[in-house]
Amino acid sequence: MSHTRIDLLETVERQNAIIRIQSNVIDDLFRLLLQHITAEEADSLPVLQKINTAASLRQEIGGEIDGGYDDQGTA
Repeated sequence: MSHTRIDLLETVERQNAIIRIQSNVIDDLFRLLLQHITAEEADSLPVLQKINTAASLRQEIGGEIDGGYDDQGTA
């Protein structure tokens, strides 16, 4: 039984690592995008609200505070 528990824990840890990597890639790509559009264009992006909502949720559960942007692309 404990062998299964370790496997499950390892699986969850690996999935968490994958999600962190994907999140960082998305943040990097969004920062790149913000370098090529105006503040007004950034303000009108629906994804900006989603990113800020995700950052807020991450903060609530005590995750790394990395993410969330203003309309200038400042984290």
